Amino acid sequence: MNILHIPPFRAGDKNHPLAIWVTFIAIFLLPNPTHAQSLNGTWAFRTDPNDIGEQQGWFSPSANVANWDSLPVPGNWDLRNEYAHYVGKGWYRRTFATPANGSGDVVRLLFEGVYHDCTVWLNGQKLGENHSGFLPFEFDITNRLNANGLNTLVVCADNTLTRGAIWNWGGIRRPVSLKVTKSLRIVRQHITPTVDLSKKTATVAVRVFVQNHSAQPAEATGMVELSAPNRFRRSLPFRVNVPASSTASVLVQTALTPAETHLWHFDDPFLYTSAVSLDPLDHKSISSQTESGHSTSPSPFFKERGPGGEVKSRFGIRKIGLDNATYTLKLNGESIRPMGFNLVPDDRTTGNTLPTWRIKEDIDLLKGMGCTMTRLSHLCLPEEVMDYLDERGMLVISEIPIWGYDRLADSANPMPTDWLTRLVTNQYNHPSVIAWSVGNEYGEFPTALDYTKQAIPFVRTLDSTRLVSCVSHTAQFTPDILDVGDIGFVNRYGKNLRPVTQQLHQLHPKQTLFYTEYGTGILGETLDTGLNARSLIDSLRGLPYLIGGSLWTFNDYRSRFHGTKEFSENRAWGVVDVYRQKKRAYASFRREHNPLRDLSIKTEGTSAVVTLVPRQLLDLPAYPLHGYRLLWKRTDAAGKIGQSGLIKLPDIRPGDPTRTQTFAWQPDQDAGADAFAMTLELLAPTGDALADTTIFYQKPLPVRITYALGSRIGYNGHSGGGTIRVHFQKNQTATAYKVRYGEGSLTQETPPTLNSYVDVPKLTFGNRNADRTYQVAVVGINGFGESEPTNAQAVTVEKIQFAPPAIQHVEPADGGFFIGYASPEDDYAYRVQVTTKPGDYATARTIQTTNPGTLFVSNLTNGQPYYFRFQRLKDNYFASNWSEERTVVPDGGQRPNPPVFQGVVRENKETVVCFAPVPKAIGYLLEYRRVGSGSWQREQITTAQTGRFILMQPDSTQRYEYRMATLTANGQSIFSPILTTQPDAKGRRNP
Repeated sequence: MNILHIPPFRAGDKNHPLAIWVTFIAIFLLPNPTHAQSLNGTWAFRTDPNDIGEQQGWFSPSANVANWDSLPVPGNWDLRNEYAHYVGKGWYRRTFATPANGSGDVVRLLFEGVYHDCTVWLNGQKLGENHSGFLPFEFDITNRLNANGLNTLVVCADNTLTRGAIWNWGGIRRPVSLKVTKSLRIVRQHITPTVDLSKKTATVAVRVFVQNHSAQPAEATGMVELSAPNRFRRSLPFRVNVPASSTASVLVQTALTPAETHLWHFDDPFLYTSAVSLDPLDHKSISSQTESGHSTSPSPFFKERGPGGEVKSRFGIRKIGLDNATYTLKLNGESIRPMGFNLVPDDRTTGNTLPTWRIKEDIDLLKGMGCTMTRLSHLCLPEEVMDYLDERGMLVISEIPIWGYDRLADSANPMPTDWLTRLVTNQYNHPSVIAWSVGNEYGEFPTALDYTKQAIPFVRTLDSTRLVSCVSHTAQFTPDILDVGDIGFVNRYGKNLRPVTQQLHQLHPKQTLFYTEYGTGILGETLDTGLNARSLIDSLRGLPYLIGGSLWTFNDYRSRFHGTKEFSENRAWGVVDVYRQKKRAYASFRREHNPLRDLSIKTEGTSAVVTLVPRQLLDLPAYPLHGYRLLWKRTDAAGKIGQSGLIKLPDIRPGDPTRTQTFAWQPDQDAGADAFAMTLELLAPTGDALADTTIFYQKPLPVRITYALGSRIGYNGHSGGGTIRVHFQKNQTATAYKVRYGEGSLTQETPPTLNSYVDVPKLTFGNRNADRTYQVAVVGINGFGESEPTNAQAVTVEKIQFAPPAIQHVEPADGGFFIGYASPEDDYAYRVQVTTKPGDYATARTIQTTNPGTLFVSNLTNGQPYYFRFQRLKDNYFASNWSEERTVVPDGGQRPNPPVFQGVVRENKETVVCFAPVPKAIGYLLEYRRVGSGSWQREQITTAQTGRFILMQPDSTQRYEYRMATLTANGQSIFSPILTTQPDAKGRRNP
């Protein structure tokens, strides 16, 4: 569902000046009072552990809420320390003014998501219930509003239901809004493109659903306006008659010529737009229909306006084909063997509210790992996620959250039918969705097979254009639910999956197999966690009937599920942690998802030879490469680009022979000092770097220690019972770090780490009356060598104190900040002291919690710098040392920093702008002009964390100026300092 979607800003972004301005325009300046009103913000909140709220009338407008707490909406109560483990009912309440509406207008109340079961009251009257934490719902409240007064809205949310191993984040987790429309309105449109690959043409059919809320029949004319960036435009008029209190639909369609047809692909996610408007023939005022007491699925839309409103949706034209006889999956006629990841859509600092920056960062990271097709998770994802998947290009299996030994896997239960109907209805127009799944791993439930035989045909009645199946973990039996679907989705775990995959094929030879989950088990929380991805995926390669797989998982996630061994409550299956910091396993899987089998570079003097080895026909992944480029760049120690270039690659197909490319650079022509490194990147047409290799010319710069403290590990023992915690500041000249240490000299060292801290283990205290002192220094490591162990510090291993918690992440937030930390089994509680004066903790505020893994420091002033230190309490109430002092600035309502340019790579008419992404960005503004010209040209960059943007410029020999600004939920940053290119004769030079 889209609520007034105006990219790149969302109407739900609070304190956003553009959002306020757009709302003003939508309400007051458009030709008809059709508008949205956000109900996001601060709501009153109270837990109800004894289930007395309804009995005591908490839903009544007259209920006393003076002692209630307050929480943000959208939000999760579990993000607050005091409610971090609360399971049960939580009550939300707010008031709002009756929106302006004309006679006969309809007012709807829309919820994008409340977890999991909820009841809604308005002005003391029950509107209805909803029983899905991941699907949107709405109520017609036209006749329930107080005329000329305030309205009281109350929601009781219950997070008792858990789904698999995923945390049951409680609360109103997604935006809430009011929608005012005419009584005759467009509900939604379903867009169905079909492709004739032989003729390179397409047909687009649009079915428009119109609802009449009045008690009289109505007639209207309308228009479907199709458009695309390739200058395609088409207007399709229609007329519709809608009986009283009913919904009717009308179908229009059009044919596209080869010149008008541009196919959507994960490497070329080209999108069209369909805007439907309605003009009722009778504008008489008519009263709204009587409401029922049940929630209904809302209409997907971008915006509504005009006499009958306007509904706008993007769509893609693409053709998916599956041949189970040859075990071939085709996209637009070409065989693909895709690989991907499962994403658990939550984290420890935003829960499962999924702000835009979290959505974009996750999908950008996935795209940068070569993720082309995936069953993202068991959970229905909101419209913003689906929009961005369409825009970035990813093939998705969309699923309802039926999981395990689930009573919902029953053909007699109406809830799965409701969920499937809402899922397909909401996501019908998204080209990223190529398959529907009716559930996950429920094959052992007694009625599983009957449910599957009913659910899959039912989905086909809703959508006949996509694959429909289910996910099996019981395919070692036959018959199995695996046999019912169009494709064989299976889950399996182990280091060598080849034997079990061969067995599954023997049992189900008619099914093409795709691993919706595969992996080896829990990896570990530390960033040093690795996994031999090559060995794992090699066990799956070369099997014609297995076309791909999705690793479980992309990210660590919070969980209370049995088998979660981490005391932080972070279930560590991911290649990134809960804060999206990359583990060693990230690089391992990125290498194996490279669309080339190998990419290598050999330099000699001032030239280089690049060797490209294509994938084999039955490799994983394996798909044709169209429009790919090689980007090479020589950089200094700060990452600033000197000489650089782009090489356009010819089409490369699986099974092609090895090929080479060459390039050269001018000696002594790099900006500043000699080049620090040479990097080669394989760029997809989307601008994502899917593979890279770096040659370092110098050893890393010295690494600065920020904090070092010696302490004890356990309660007893002297020999080997001590440790030294060393925190240090990473720099981009190193790819890993280690600590050298010793009592008299630096004779010992720790293994390399990706973390920003190291615990030096098994140190000796000394005798009962004396501590022992060690020397420590941090060394950076890269492909050239190791940095000098400068800035060594003397550290005493103290017998009395324990080490403070290892701080893994600090994240500013609205009105506070989060701390992420390691949580050993014997930790009892955690303390943080916060002050506005560095080093002054005499009057500091102290926050204490027993929450493992993450805590939130609240009630701070946005934009104000704060200083804090951190401590843990062990068993026996034994306090550790305080951590080093750190500083943080709460960022609610604060303008972001502009991005930092790394450089501009130009070749002929193509330019790649490279920059360092900004945390929490939702996009960027790029402005450029020829040097000496007055006006700036503007490009909007919708990606958040790729750090690259491909720009077409007609003349590479001209000098250009560039500047950039960051876009976040809080607004736009100032522009960065201007970067000016200084091209040589070939247009390659950069400053």
